[in-house]
Amino acid sequence: MNLQLTRKQRANKSKALASVGALLTFFLAITWLSGCDQAQQNSAPKFDPSELAPGGQATIKNFNYRSFIQPGAHLKGLDRVDFWAGFTFFEMPWVAAPASTTVRDGLGPLFNTHSCLSCHSKGSRGKFFAEGVGEQSGLLIRLGPKHSTAPEVDPVYGGQVQVRTIDAVKKYLTDDLKPEAKIDLAFEYIEGRYADGEAYQLRKPIIKLTELGYGELADGIGLSPRFGPNIFGMGLLDSISDQDLLNQEEINDTDGDGISAKYNRVPDVVTGKQAIGRYGFKAKHPTLVQQVTAAFTHDIGIVNPLFPNEVCTQAQTACQQASKLTNPKGEHEIAQRLVQDVMMFSQHIGVPPARDLQSEQAQQGRELFYQLNCQSCHTPSYTTAANAKVESLANIKIWPYTDLALHDMGPGLADNVLEYDADGQEWRTPPLWGIGLQQRVQGQQLYLHDGRARTISEAILWHGGEAAASKQAFSQLNQSERQALLKFLQAI
Repeated sequence: MNLQLTRKQRANKSKALASVGALLTFFLAITWLSGCDQAQQNSAPKFDPSELAPGGQATIKNFNYRSFIQPGAHLKGLDRVDFWAGFTFFEMPWVAAPASTTVRDGLGPLFNTHSCLSCHSKGSRGKFFAEGVGEQSGLLIRLGPKHSTAPEVDPVYGGQVQVRTIDAVKKYLTDDLKPEAKIDLAFEYIEGRYADGEAYQLRKPIIKLTELGYGELADGIGLSPRFGPNIFGMGLLDSISDQDLLNQEEINDTDGDGISAKYNRVPDVVTGKQAIGRYGFKAKHPTLVQQVTAAFTHDIGIVNPLFPNEVCTQAQTACQQASKLTNPKGEHEIAQRLVQDVMMFSQHIGVPPARDLQSEQAQQGRELFYQLNCQSCHTPSYTTAANAKVESLANIKIWPYTDLALHDMGPGLADNVLEYDADGQEWRTPPLWGIGLQQRVQGQQLYLHDGRARTISEAILWHGGEAAASKQAFSQLNQSERQALLKFLQAI
């Protein structure tokens, strides 16, 4: 076989290669230009010095790292006194009635915890308990429908599992007052690697109810674990205008970017109308006062002006008997004036200042945050409404990094429980301000709705659904880039 090419063959081959090269050059140029356009589209905006004070005037002036519970710098004089007065009702444990103190009695009859502080240690998240069967406060179990034809709540257990009962009146009851259940927790561990080969491990909680006190759950009722969130900056989130939120709503993803923000429409117990949900992992409550007073009733058993009924269902006769013994007149167990004190505290917990945010590494991470399109759900900033409910929280530039909207986070994080307009894969975008301080302040860091993630990296790697592309882009970063992004998140 003749392996030598003729001069004509060589010439034809050169022309063919030149044509291929021209096409390849053209393709690469188009790809490069497209990449430039995309990078420019997702490039970080110019750094704003106000980012150093995420809560604006309501940022904590001298953050001491011992606790997140500190008033914002905007609070002055007697308002600061009222703030700490409200804190006492957050911190001190409630006791069963009747008791020597009528201000702090009314616990139960069924309840999860004695105080707000046990679910929000130092103003952040609760303490996660080890694997096994237990009664604990930081993690609670909501009950809800798995599908549209299931009951809204369990007819026997209601909408939330209560793991504790009061003891004082049990001897006077004709029926047995029992805890509703205990929580059985185990973890499944998932190994993985980043694109550069570095290994990571995720843990997935496997949660069951055991020792059910009143029979099995109804068909179609599912479990939704919730791990108490951070509570600082809540008054500022309450002060964002509805319109600023609704401007972000895009249920049908009209721009085709794969992100479809949706706001949960929920009942406002004060007005009796539908409103935009802002609080809770599925945005169940529209206002801060509703979130706080609902927690008093459903977590501690303290009935109040907004939630005046005990959590006892019709099937729980012992709970009803205990309620009549401890609160025979059916009075509010926390008076309206004391609710106002608690709200003074809840509205004005300041936001920690940013830390080392202007460092070269943090600024590189800031650029990556936008390039990975994280800001599509974690909206960086707002200016609170001019007519905000609390005058001192009006017209403040804030940096919470949340749109407070529901997003499909994929099957990996799904609880498969419906909550108003939220489906089984949808969760509200949590604020990111102060996210990097949990380890230093609390000695632990636990993220996501059920506390499964032990690091910020793990939390990102659990993202799916609408956030899958951003998660995938994060996993493709090299170690230096990942550390830069984490540095930014730890700094804001």
